[in-house]
Amino acid sequence: MSESVSEVVISRSEMLQLSSTILQKVGTPEEDADSVADSLVSAQEAGHASHGVIRLIEYTGFVKKGTVIPNAKPIIISERGATIAIDGNWGWGAIACKFALEIARQKINELGTVSITVKSVNHIGRLGEYVEALAKENYVSLMWCNSDPSVAAYGGKERMFGTNPFAAGIPNGSQPMVIDFATAASAEGKLRVARANKKSVGPGTVIDKDGNESLDPNAFYDGGALLPFGGHKGYCMSLMIELLGGALSGGHPSTSARYERGNGTVLVVMDPNFFVPKDSFLQDISESAAKIRGATPANSSRPVLLPGDVENQQRAQSQHGISISQPIWDSIIALETEL
Repeated sequence: MSESVSEVVISRSEMLQLSSTILQKVGTPEEDADSVADSLVSAQEAGHASHGVIRLIEYTGFVKKGTVIPNAKPIIISERGATIAIDGNWGWGAIACKFALEIARQKINELGTVSITVKSVNHIGRLGEYVEALAKENYVSLMWCNSDPSVAAYGGKERMFGTNPFAAGIPNGSQPMVIDFATAASAEGKLRVARANKKSVGPGTVIDKDGNESLDPNAFYDGGALLPFGGHKGYCMSLMIELLGGALSGGHPSTSARYERGNGTVLVVMDPNFFVPKDSFLQDISESAAKIRGATPANSSRPVLLPGDVENQQRAQSQHGISISQPIWDSIIALETEL
């Protein structure tokens, strides 16, 4: 199925402007449109096309279906000590999560640890964006969310869980460690990109509607399911996120009869200085990072990397323009024309 796909390089400013224009055309206030566009373009810039501007097609579809209210604003619905619950009011997920970050920043210096949940949002974007921002401010954070069923339980064939990503941000100067991964074998957005580019997916990623493994991303969209990563271990982690993302946020697990849709999100932010002296914490992290990077590679042409290194390398390559496949860029231009 795989075909050669041409790439084009687009300036950041052009990609931002087009993305914001599309979001404004479906009723998003300019400031929010710029913010959501920045999240999508930043993901594209970091090499995560699955969470990049291809999502504009899905996002505008959300508005047309009424599952996103583009001018809605998030609000705090519960606040007790270091625990805050946010209702996104079915507005843009990125706006609700950035609101959560601002609340965390306001609370953390007094409380040391802040736990926040977000409900009633559809797609919150790339979790790594949020934990990285906090890590650059020397805060440790953990974040996860459940989502619409798309992943089979270990040993099953029907869609049971969301792709259920997990992220952690660990301060380390200007280049923090950013751990961010779906608990499915692949983010659903990567299937979207593969389908748009007429590419196959790797083994162990997708099963068709009959439970047979397939390399064709269309098998998923024709009623199949994603598989959890790492067999039973990924299944257990996905289950944890499904239950604790859905139930703690009040958005409910997708396995619950009360589940509607969207990302039930949990964010835990910690100030290391409340646990150990700041300098001691940062020394431990920086020494460990240096030792890991200095490890002898099994393949001399592939050095040992830390989480976040690949994204930083991609950003460096994107300084003079962001790479995107021609079919996807053409679809974004067509979308703007159609609206």
